[in-house]
Amino acid sequence: MKNKKVKILVFGLLLGTVSPLGAQELLEILEKEAPKVTLYTQATFKANRVVLGQSVETRKKGTLEFTLGTRYWNIPNNERSQSFGADRFSANFNLNYAFTDRFTFGAGATSFDGVLHTFGKYRLLRQRLDGTAPIGITLAQNLSYFTRDNLGFRLSENPGDRLAYSTQLIIARKFDQNLSLQLTPTFIHTQVDLPIPGRNNLFLLGFAGRYKLGNHVSIASEYNYLVGRDQGAEGFNVFSLGVNWEVSDLILQFAMSNAKGFDDISSHLFTANNFTFRPGGLHIGVNATYVLHTKQRKLDKISEK
Repeated sequence: MKNKKVKILVFGLLLGTVSPLGAQELLEILEKEAPKVTLYTQATFKANRVVLGQSVETRKKGTLEFTLGTRYWNIPNNERSQSFGADRFSANFNLNYAFTDRFTFGAGATSFDGVLHTFGKYRLLRQRLDGTAPIGITLAQNLSYFTRDNLGFRLSENPGDRLAYSTQLIIARKFDQNLSLQLTPTFIHTQVDLPIPGRNNLFLLGFAGRYKLGNHVSIASEYNYLVGRDQGAEGFNVFSLGVNWEVSDLILQFAMSNAKGFDDISSHLFTANNFTFRPGGLHIGVNATYVLHTKQRKLDKISEK
């Protein structure tokens, strides 16, 4: 392609000495020869999740993502609790794979509450640098299966009554190299016995953000508001805060939250305490994400903006 452009330019200059071919006509020829390149915004968020909740991101085709999350917390009113110890521990393992650049599928399991969870995400729209698409939009479908009783709520013997679903429309924008914000309207349907009596269909509105502090360090935060919930007896809205350390294909996140769960449903439905620094209200841990590229990466039409 470069050789062809050079030939056209040289031919135009030579022809210009003996013909009225102008610079404007030559530029039009070169413009037609140049390929149309669409530049997309890259890394609105660095991983599939912001802290606990789904991000707008989907991985490149053939990318395998491993995530191991840990959570530690103290029990309220436990005389044996230690200031720098933990009464309870939970771990979550999650495996995600990108079948295409737009579609990512994942599944995981949590040790403390025994929740098995899976999700699928499809990127509907990618943010563009030319302003024709100022936001990114991703559709996510989540499913959780409760294997045992949770926080005193008895499960049905019918396996179908242990399922819960959520559908999310994730809308995000990267404003500059440092700041990204996200809005996530979420519909939840569940057959599981809940702290909210008589309601199987719930609506949740999630807010999330990421701010880059340096080349390898950023902070991320989430707040999820469950519409119509009487906070207290019916649980509390989830707030999470994380500090990310990014080194090549490894992301370490030091996180704190008032949620015990890791999946996209139980985290919001079974949060018994508000976010405080007292026992029961603060759950701390580390989420480690490793990205493995199973296919050879090609040059993408993207930008680091």
